[in-house]
Amino acid sequence: MTTSPTLTQTPLNEYWHAGGFLISEARGHRSRDVETIGGAVQVYPGTVLGAQAGGVTAAWPGNAEQEDNNTGNGTIAMAGTPVVTGAQLGIYSAVATAPTTFAVTDPYGNAVGTATAGTAFSNQVAFTITAGATPFVAGDEFSIEVEAISEVFVPLNPSASDGSQDAAGIAFGFTDATNNDKPGTVVKRACEVNASELLWPTASTEAQIAAATAQLSALGIITR
Repeated sequence: MTTSPTLTQTPLNEYWHAGGFLISEARGHRSRDVETIGGAVQVYPGTVLGAQAGGVTAAWPGNAEQEDNNTGNGTIAMAGTPVVTGAQLGIYSAVATAPTTFAVTDPYGNAVGTATAGTAFSNQVAFTITAGATPFVAGDEFSIEVEAISEVFVPLNPSASDGSQDAAGIAFGFTDATNNDKPGTVVKRACEVNASELLWPTASTEAQIAAATAQLSALGIITR
């Protein structure tokens, strides 16, 4: 009787690596884009990402050529997320038509709405004008310059309201965004992924994961 040989093999440990969650993707690089990744964390391959609205603005009283010639001494404050959907590079104007109302125009002079003092305005840019002790008069003006527009991909956060609550892609590789935002590759469309290798936020509920999975599916990212 022949004795079966004893076979030994060193276990193979596979760690998270770039694209390891992918089952298939479109030819070339159609499934991936280089984006800005943030969130002040280390982002690992397979992390489900949301797209946080970004942007940089500056605002001041007076028009683009004037420091401040307003009669009213009220102020303007940009919102925490100052650049919203549809924003354009350039200088927006908010010109008083009455003591508490301002006609807002985009950098090309197109009307985008009416801002009321004491009420938050949000259309392409988001801000609040606050009336001062001296009332505004017709012609008083604030300028809002959109200096940069960006979309930052951060780990999905179902409880957020800044865009990161909706799944917008999956991190392809590792990005250390602990100290500052960095470029990184995001899988955004036309692929199949291994559901067991996706990284979700801690304490995500089954309902939240199901909702985010549906959002990925709508982008053409199919989980298997």
